[in-house]
Amino acid sequence: MSKFKDVVVTLSKKHPETGEPAQAGHSFVIGTLGKKTGFYEIETAQLNKFKNEDLQQELFKLLHPQTHH
Repeated sequence: MSKFKDVVVTLSKKHPETGEPAQAGHSFVIGTLGKKTGFYEIETAQLNKFKNEDLQQELFKLLHPQTHH
């Protein structure tokens, strides 16, 4: 079973699908888990408040949604 630590995190100033530049002061946080890729946009200043593990956990939620029983 996948764990959030399996997510590979990449930061980019360009949109991962369109190549459009991020708006001023923003970055894209891109995560890859196996063959799935997900991303979200964040204020670049906010990145300094997060550790890599925090970013992995957020991306894991996007890439590996939990079903609630």
